[in-house]
Amino acid sequence: MKRLSFTLETVTPLFLAGNDQNAVELRAPSIRGHLRYWYRALLGGLGVAPSNRLHELESRVFGKEERGSPLLVRVKDIRWAGGRIKENKELDLGYDKAKKETRRPGLTYLLYSTQLGQNQRRYADVGTTFTLEFVSFDKEAEKVLQLASCALWCWTHFGGLGTRSRRGGGNIQVREVKDDANGLKDFPDFTLTGVNSPEALKAHLENGLRKTRDFVARLNALAPRTVNSRVDFPILHPDHADIWIIRTTWNGSLEAMEHAGKKFQQFRHKRGPDFPSVLNDYLNAGRAPTLERPAFGLPLQFRYRSAPDKQAMVETEHFTRRASPLLLRFLKLGDGRIALVLIHFRSSFLPSGERLKIKDQSEGAKQRPQLASPPDTTVRQSVIEHFRDQFGGYLDVRSWL
Repeated sequence: MKRLSFTLETVTPLFLAGNDQNAVELRAPSIRGHLRYWYRALLGGLGVAPSNRLHELESRVFGKEERGSPLLVRVKDIRWAGGRIKENKELDLGYDKAKKETRRPGLTYLLYSTQLGQNQRRYADVGTTFTLEFVSFDKEAEKVLQLASCALWCWTHFGGLGTRSRRGGGNIQVREVKDDANGLKDFPDFTLTGVNSPEALKAHLENGLRKTRDFVARLNALAPRTVNSRVDFPILHPDHADIWIIRTTWNGSLEAMEHAGKKFQQFRHKRGPDFPSVLNDYLNAGRAPTLERPAFGLPLQFRYRSAPDKQAMVETEHFTRRASPLLLRFLKLGDGRIALVLIHFRSSFLPSGERLKIKDQSEGAKQRPQLASPPDTTVRQSVIEHFRDQFGGYLDVRSWL
């Protein structure tokens, strides 16, 4: 048997419910799913594309239906920040009727689905800690734990956990590593101790990506191959994933989320070109509009102050959702300041041939649903980069192959 133990800490509020929607449940299966996601992204970046080969390599670490996993993942020793799970109202979000203004509008925007209707979700506050334990009884236990640790490094630097994790919710970092067998001696640092600036963070991320990629290749006896220009799932490769570090840092995570949320809200609420196109071309004339905003994910709702009786919904032809390819990740630097990293996956936006579907949701709707082409790669990239530029200076994390 071999074992690894990691002390993890929440950097942003974590909303994660199980059967009890009024509680916060930190469960190993939820974390396993994220680890598998980032392990797949690492494999994809090495050119592993055929689905049967990809699933076989994944199953060697995380198992499959007909074969159990050689990896046990355990969550232990949860210590809630402040000694308890917090009530939603303690974040002080949403609309203040007395003042006729939104409290913390940026944070409210990023975490909006935790505030809807009766969905007043409880959360684990910033500073909650817990132990994540990897255990393996497999004959190749050390290899299994090392590969799982590669996925953990990526998840705790680029991913999140729970509701709104793509918008900065549930960001988690490694605070301490317990490695009695010294199996991680050649690994990149899991913590950000000594990483006190965006420039140092860039070097840290590039070193970590390079080493985790090399570990996954070596332990699976993979020779890195050319990655197909069309990739159907998110992968970690400089030609298929943009990683940008915003040069500005903040004193605390809620301050950072407030600033980023305001930027995001202001950018997405600009009226052109999609808003007038949906109103004039579709709602008024019944024609399919040309759209850019789906680059941030679907569905999209269009409402109009100038025409309050009119609204429309944009989905896809056969699906209701397309997760955003843009992730906002907040990292706590060694000096306690908060950095923002933007991760943009350039994988295929929709399956080949899939179109957008625009539906009239106005009262007494007059227009039939229309089908339109999704924004192409060039348009999507331009829209995402335009959003990035709202923050001013940034560092491009690209030199890691």
